[in-house]
Amino acid sequence: MLNMFLASSFSDVSEKFARYLKDFPNERRVTFIPTASFVEDVDFFVDEAKQVFKNLHFKIDELDISTADLSTITSTLQNNDFIYVSGGNTFYLLEQLKASGAFNALITQLDAGKIYIGESAGAVVASASIEYLSEMDDPAKAPSLTDYTGLNVIPYYPLPHYKEEPFSQITTSIFNKYNKTKDLIPLTNHEILAVKGTSLSVH
Repeated sequence: MLNMFLASSFSDVSEKFARYLKDFPNERRVTFIPTASFVEDVDFFVDEAKQVFKNLHFKIDELDISTADLSTITSTLQNNDFIYVSGGNTFYLLEQLKASGAFNALITQLDAGKIYIGESAGAVVASASIEYLSEMDDPAKAPSLTDYTGLNVIPYYPLPHYKEEPFSQITTSIFNKYNKTKDLIPLTNHEILAVKGTSLSVH
């Protein structure tokens, strides 16, 4: 069964994540993928996310999919019950997922019931296509990416940082442009999209 905890700002919903964990008495080991942040000037959210996991007594197994080989990626994903994918540039993230082979390995683990935690870019990449986010994230940071097809594990399109500065104007523009053609799920920095099987809740 698909289990996903999707957010705009993971540190801002840490209390909600702590409550979410009560449904999952798994061993607290997380594959921590910060790769999306590597092409961004601002990346404080990565350290903040690590601190959330540390506070909740997780063992953090960091995995950079832009440098790790497929064998390492596969074994690391298999060894941990939780998978966290950070914010950053969604196009670069998808480029590296596909170039490394992590794309299919990740889908396999989600199908096996691993719990997926996606922050911002990590949430968007779960949708069928990430093209709708091109106003917010620069596709030029992923020069080899020609196919914007996402993991396609959910039929929704998370819209992170909705009406939050400095993204208020951009997210409003994206919402107005795509809301009639895509099932957008706008998320403020203090909201989460929880997916369990085919059901979802925003709170």
